[in-house]
Amino acid sequence: MTDFSYVPIDSLLARLDGVKRTGQGKWIAKSPTRNERTASLSIRLTDDGRVLLHDFGGDEAADILAALGLNWVQLIPPHLRRKDAHAKPDRQGFPCFDALRALSLDCIVVQIAANRVLDGLPLADTDLAHLHAASRRIDAALLAVGVRS
Repeated sequence: MTDFSYVPIDSLLARLDGVKRTGQGKWIAKSPTRNERTASLSIRLTDDGRVLLHDFGGDEAADILAALGLNWVQLIPPHLRRKDAHAKPDRQGFPCFDALRALSLDCIVVQIAANRVLDGLPLADTDLAHLHAASRRIDAALLAVGVRS
């Protein structure tokens, strides 16, 4: 049987690694769906108590919740729950500043790769893999803030 009991933000954050507060009601953490060195998961607590998740690494929020042993309904505060406990909450975008903060290391990856190419040095397979991952995260960030569709 599925558990629909409410999980407050502190309990959610306690299940994540590398959590850093980035502002009032905003955090960034490492995604539980993969082994990453830097945080790519943006977490935001809305004024009405809802939790918004966006992984700039490209994983779906539902997959992240599943990796934590949670579901969407558990993040809906009791005062906002509908009679239909299985209904998804409304999706909201993330402010551009949150996207830029999450992508700051990806910008460095792109800069290093560009400098190597300008210096006439080849990119190793690992460099290319990091560059492709950075590109995917940058594209995901553009989608999240509504710049791309």
